[in-house]
Amino acid sequence: MLAAALAAVMSTSSGALIACATVANNDIWSRLRGAAKDRDDEGGHDEGGHDEVRGNRVFILVMGIGVIVTAIALNNVVEALTVAYNLLVGGLLVPILGGLLWKRGTAQGALASVIVGGLAVVGLMATYGILANEPVYYGLLLSLAAYVSVSLATPPTRPCSPPGGTGSPAAAPRTGVRTGRRAPVES
Repeated sequence: MLAAALAAVMSTSSGALIACATVANNDIWSRLRGAAKDRDDEGGHDEGGHDEVRGNRVFILVMGIGVIVTAIALNNVVEALTVAYNLLVGGLLVPILGGLLWKRGTAQGALASVIVGGLAVVGLMATYGILANEPVYYGLLLSLAAYVSVSLATPPTRPCSPPGGTGSPAAAPRTGVRTGRRAPVES
């Protein structure tokens, strides 16, 4: 019975670690490196010569060590869940809701919101204690301030093509940037 429970825990942990490492490598690290989105089909290398499998393995190792250190540092499951929920609410709630509800929000604003909110929550948990509520409240406020200010300071995100369109930018109607009127078509 114990072996079955441990196998289930190891399988779930393995899947979660692989998923996090793949997202970190392919979506975050690739963009920070400036790698092209289109990858060659041969050998898992992108145009910059980055080995995707090796990169995923490095991220799995780094994240695995981080998870082990975090598990050793926390005393019980309640503290671990509190840290997870504080980071989720303080760092991710504003950009998710902002992306769904505010058309002026930008990717840069969302990234700034995640970074500021997450760092605020971690710093305030160190100050007020892990089980305190203040880190979430202040993290939400700082995350909201970062999202709004960075979104307003950066150019608006280009809208997607209309429903039923071909998915290409050329299929979307041309409008003036500020007027909303149709721009003349260049030939």
